[in-house]
Amino acid sequence: MDLTLPITVLGTILLIHLTFVNINIGLGFYSFILRWRSITNIEVVKPARKVFKFLVASEVVSGVYGTMITVALAGFWPTLVNIATIILFIPLIISIIGIITRLTSIAAYWYTWDKVQPKIHLSIGLIMALSGLAIPAGFRYIFAFIDNPVGLASLNPISGNIVEALMNPIYPPLLLHTWFGALSIGFLAAAAGLAWSSRKDKTIEKWSGYASLLGGLMIIPQGLTGFWFWSTLSFHSAYLFYSINISFLPTGHSLTNVSYTFLGMVLLAIAILTLGIIYYYQPSRKWIAYLLAPAAVASLILGEITHDIGRLPYMVILGETGIPMETFINKLLIIEPTLILSVIVTIIFFTIIFIALLYLYLVKGILEE
Repeated sequence: MDLTLPITVLGTILLIHLTFVNINIGLGFYSFILRWRSITNIEVVKPARKVFKFLVASEVVSGVYGTMITVALAGFWPTLVNIATIILFIPLIISIIGIITRLTSIAAYWYTWDKVQPKIHLSIGLIMALSGLAIPAGFRYIFAFIDNPVGLASLNPISGNIVEALMNPIYPPLLLHTWFGALSIGFLAAAAGLAWSSRKDKTIEKWSGYASLLGGLMIIPQGLTGFWFWSTLSFHSAYLFYSINISFLPTGHSLTNVSYTFLGMVLLAIAILTLGIIYYYQPSRKWIAYLLAPAAVASLILGEITHDIGRLPYMVILGETGIPMETFINKLLIIEPTLILSVIVTIIFFTIIFIALLYLYLVKGILEE
């Protein structure tokens, strides 16, 4: 089978899913922060509710695309799924527990609002916010594994050490980088939404500014953990490290060059940090908030392209080489190459419609209420 189809389909679905998951994680934390502030400041109740409704609306998108990823992996990449379920069983359980807890706590948080004591409601909100972090805490092991397959003993038959797999040195910086990035994107999405609301309610304006400040400042720890991740790759995933740095630090050989997407991500991060602080001090300049949210999403996309495309033509990296993608593809699945365009176009078409409806729902039903 031509690898273009499975790579393109999986990549498209994954980028959309990761975008909304990251937004949801940050929105959960900011909704909790605003709810906590609303205990002593009644004017914060309105933005707290708006941010939480924003979270609920966008949660649907991430859930749908999460299911699509599962189908794509099972259909196109069964060997990779087998490895994940055998060697990375414990991390997958962590993510599943996180998903169940997240959905349950979101429902509980909404239906107990103003119906239980504030401290109890805040406790539910804290569980809701923290459970969002558990989801990437499990799934990021898969990304760390394909960068550096710690725990893998054999591919045929698939065997390995599930405890040793938990000791992957790439995992800690990758996870922390992911967490700080998710908080940044979610806070900046909240800033954009509240900026729109503040056109009719000026009391919301400063909470948009606070979200912008928090989202911008998250770039600092994200950058530090990103540097940690970058340096860790040089020791444990040399091929990917070469792909990232080939234009600026040509220390080794790579068949793929993602150095410019990496540079774009870094430059966008610097711009986000700067504009996030500026908007905090000048919240009347709402165009900055509207710009920050898509800039954060663009930075995420460039980062994921850098990390995922940088490994080609390998799926799993072994130092300066790797295991080719053909090893993991479903060779029994026969699909005509002409379906590549139709599948991608269909996915994008329905995504555009869904996002358009989501936009109308948010703007008319939540942000302008």
